[in-house]
Amino acid sequence: MPDCPTCGTELRQKNRVLLLAIGGVMITAAAFALVVPALLVPAILLVIVGAYVIVWATLGKAMWCRNCKKFPLF
Repeated sequence: MPDCPTCGTELRQKNRVLLLAIGGVMITAAAFALVVPALLVPAILLVIVGAYVIVWATLGKAMWCRNCKKFPLF
């Protein structure tokens, strides 16, 4: 495993496929706000968090540092 560029500790890797699936489900679930307009604010939050998880799984290679709580973009 590579080391964290910020603090130098070992990076942990999560399951990339699972993270991509979770991000996709979160973004797809936000489409439910088209049916129920009262859910617009939670839908916006779901899209933001889902996009963050997808970026973490792709650009961050699903790695994160337990010490400084960051994920480096490789």
